[in-house]
Amino acid sequence: MIITTDPGVARLAAAWEHIHPTSPADEAVPLVLDCARRLAADPGGEEARIWVSGLVAMSGYLAWRPEEEAERAALDALRAAVEALGSRTCSHDVHPYEAEMDSLEDEVWNGDTGLLTGVPTGRLAAPDAGTDADSDSGSDSDSGSDSDSGSGSDSGSGSDSDVAVVVDPERVLCPGNVAGWARLAADVIAPLTVRRIPVGAPKYHHSRISTLSGIVNDYPYGDPHEDLKDEAASLPSRPTRGVLAGYLVTMNATCWYATSERITDRSVLDAMVKGIEKALPLLEDRPCTHAPGEHPDTGDPDYASQVGYFLRSPGGRAEIAEYYGWNEEDEADQEDEPLDGWVCPAFLRDLAEDTLLELASGLRAFESADAGAPAT
Repeated sequence: MIITTDPGVARLAAAWEHIHPTSPADEAVPLVLDCARRLAADPGGEEARIWVSGLVAMSGYLAWRPEEEAERAALDALRAAVEALGSRTCSHDVHPYEAEMDSLEDEVWNGDTGLLTGVPTGRLAAPDAGTDADSDSGSDSDSGSDSDSGSGSDSGSGSDSDVAVVVDPERVLCPGNVAGWARLAADVIAPLTVRRIPVGAPKYHHSRISTLSGIVNDYPYGDPHEDLKDEAASLPSRPTRGVLAGYLVTMNATCWYATSERITDRSVLDAMVKGIEKALPLLEDRPCTHAPGEHPDTGDPDYASQVGYFLRSPGGRAEIAEYYGWNEEDEADQEDEPLDGWVCPAFLRDLAEDTLLELASGLRAFESADAGAPAT
């Protein structure tokens, strides 16, 4: 529950908490537009934290088939907040939002950012908030002085040494922390369009990357039949754009192994086909904005299997961005390969159809083998 001492904001906060991916537009859109309008009016002001908190709370709706007007207004406001707040210097080596990034496995934030009160629900305020000793506690990160400096991968990994119970309200309300939450929300809504997000996919995603890397390199750690079936069944019913893209990239990266003689149970291929056929209708029907040759190369299954999970979280996408130098002092139009090509619906639809063709060929091989088997 989000708590604030302002009755008007408290009523809004209660309404924000009830907005979810399946909320009707006539309920969600007015709240999103109101919140975005208030943030855009003063993105660097004292109340910016309130409206960023609201858009974070409603990001599940905004990440799943939102009305175009609501999506555009929210993104414009969040980006304005990032620009206004993110460049301010501070003395903090790490901000609370970074410790929460490991919880974004499905990208929908269900917790309390603490931006309304300075203390997230279930946490305790540090007794000596703002002291040098407190600002040094709870962090072993290599992060820079603020969220714009590009944090190291440890800061987003949710390690046990991160601030877990006692929090510093000064850090929670720091412009760098508010800008951090704005970045995360904007990146969940429009993946791979936001820079300066701390690098570090959730721990579980790294575990899955390790498992899939073993499979596609032909050195599986466990039973590849079960691992591939689990992966095929992993798509949420309402995935974010990043999660949906990651799922389809993963299916493509692993299909060569599934159709090889290494897989002896056709139920693996059946599960993958079922999952992809479930995913295809979820792709948005919008035109491709990329020039010929700007879609990513998926020819390396090992790299593609990594990207498949990196795409599923802001910290993971930051790992992709780091590889391409996005955290350097560069300009958006200098990229040789637009990173948002990984989430382009046209690219993903073609990739999924290619994967289905490969799996269909593998299933035909099973049918031929069954037909040629001697009767028992």
